[in-house]
Amino acid sequence: MPSPPHRPWWVRLLASLGAGLGTAILAAIALAVVDLYLSGHGLPPLGTPWLDWPAAGFHLSRADVILLGAVLLAVVLTWRQSATSGH
Repeated sequence: MPSPPHRPWWVRLLASLGAGLGTAILAAIALAVVDLYLSGHGLPPLGTPWLDWPAAGFHLSRADVILLGAVLLAVVLTWRQSATSGH
C-alpha cells in the first residue's frame, strides 16, 4: 500500500496559523460574553489576574490562559491533521 502524499510544510503552516487566528477570534468573543455574564451576576470576572509574578512582569488572567490553550490546541491539531491529504 503506497504512503499518502504529504503536504508541503508551508501549506501546513498557513493552515495552522489560519486555524489559530480563527480560534483566537471566536474564543475572544466567547470569553467576552462569558465575562459579561459573570461580572453582571456579581462574580469575579475572567480578566482578574490569576497567575501573577510582578517582579518578572508576568500577569495572566484565566481568560488569557483559556485563550492561549485554545489557540495552541487548534494550531497543533491542524498541523497534525494536515500532514496528509486525508485520502
